[in-house]
Amino acid sequence: MAEREENIVLFPFMAQGHIIPFVALALHIEQSKNYTVTLVNTPLNIKKLRSSLPPNSSINLLEIPFSSSDYGLPPNTENTDTLPYYQVIQLVEAGVSLKPSFKKLIENLTEQQGNPPLCIIADIFFGWTASVAKELNVFHAIFSGAASSIHVSQLAITIKEADGANLVGLFGLLGRFFYPQKGKLVLAKKMMQLAMGLEASGKNFIWVVRPPIGFDLNSEFKANEWLPEGFEERIKGSKRGLLVHNWAPQVDILSHKSVSTFLSHCGWNSVLEALSQGVLIIGWPMAAEQFFNVKLLEEELGVCVELARGKSCEIRHEDIVEKIELVMNETKKGNEMRRRACEVMEMIKNAMKDEEGFRGSSVKALDDFFSAALSMRKKTMKERNIVA
Repeated sequence: MAEREENIVLFPFMAQGHIIPFVALALHIEQSKNYTVTLVNTPLNIKKLRSSLPPNSSINLLEIPFSSSDYGLPPNTENTDTLPYYQVIQLVEAGVSLKPSFKKLIENLTEQQGNPPLCIIADIFFGWTASVAKELNVFHAIFSGAASSIHVSQLAITIKEADGANLVGLFGLLGRFFYPQKGKLVLAKKMMQLAMGLEASGKNFIWVVRPPIGFDLNSEFKANEWLPEGFEERIKGSKRGLLVHNWAPQVDILSHKSVSTFLSHCGWNSVLEALSQGVLIIGWPMAAEQFFNVKLLEEELGVCVELARGKSCEIRHEDIVEKIELVMNETKKGNEMRRRACEVMEMIKNAMKDEEGFRGSSVKALDDFFSAALSMRKKTMKERNIVA
């Protein structure tokens, strides 16, 4: 393979919901472009990434130092996996402390390679990287794993509402269908109702369980307290469901032909992973832009039904059964939703298609992005030559 030209630096926030799309972007750039890709993060996150990247990947992983205890966080806490909400905010705020180390890293890359990186693609929570890029004459872009734009209705109505406390949008993960769940977003009684609903539906399911909100997420899962009596034994005996503790490969599950429906918080990563496989969604938004995503999915695309919204809502197992039957049975609405889901799946595939005579919209957009970065590089070099 020819020597890779230029260097693309990617810097995600320290949360799985942010790291995952950055890694996907990094792998796509590596496979489709002749660029070196450098992914930056804190030491523990880099350690995890080293073991998760494909063995043939040439993505460069670089660490920047971070001491969580300096910011009132538990020792060796470098991502949001086990943090309660109020400490996630602390982690976001602590991210600003990475600025000097990140700047030094870019300066070192520039010295080693003789040129600055072609561009820096940073997380939406790392807006301060723009000033670093400007100071070092590097093309800069913010990448968000959420939907790419907001509607005017999502903005604060008055200046007074917009001003005041710096509230940071949080990207939690409720779960996947059929049903991987991040327990920190679901109260114990709602977990009980979910279990009753899944069992009463008569459908086959996968459910990834973790301790509910208010409990140590790394502690033992107490089925006798958080699930109906005998639930786990009945499910195992009937061979109708599978309970997985802590983690399961969401993309692999959603891409399996037997999976038709996904109970999701409707974060944008999960939405794309489901729709790219033609999987329908039962939405339970929890935070950030998820409420608007559900509205889009249900009212505009017709591939979702909303079950509930937020952590404080009341949910009954009868409601869960009703939504499951509506989506999964041979109902008029269910059939129409499946048709729409297939259409959306084809749209996503076409956007990513890069064949002779056809380039999808996403392929064109990425090409245009790098063309803009190269144009800035040439302009900067020309200006330097004129000054010299």
